[in-house]
Amino acid sequence: MADVWVLVANSAEARIYAGRHRHAPLTLVDTLTHEAARLHPREVLADAPGRVHDRFGPGRHSIDSGEQVRAEERERFAREIAASLLEARRQRKFEELIVMAAPAFLGVLRAEFNKPLASAVIAEVPKDLVSQEAAAVAAHVP
Repeated sequence: MADVWVLVANSAEARIYAGRHRHAPLTLVDTLTHEAARLHPREVLADAPGRVHDRFGPGRHSIDSGEQVRAEERERFAREIAASLLEARRQRKFEELIVMAAPAFLGVLRAEFNKPLASAVIAEVPKDLVSQEAAAVAAHVP
């Protein structure tokens, strides 16, 4: 069992590293990907956006749901990450968790962590380090 796990994530990919303590060398434990986050919203939606009439005049236009789709996909991936971490926590695979995530995604992740998982978080780093190697990630561990 590793004592510390380090989650490095953004809205499309998450990597989980393990170490014996905070400043020990990290080894990759798991990688999660969310391909829908990389797609254009029109590729995720099944049909065309809804249409509305302007309040005045005969104008009619579509409703942009692109940001809503991206937000839903971020939340879906955050739930998947949280479920994976919670199961590992139940199996006592780690004691402490350090979360490194893109700033916008960090808040989404935090909202999905339940109390047992949130209590394991000892530090948060608001940086997108998913593309970095393990040594570079270890250098950012507080």
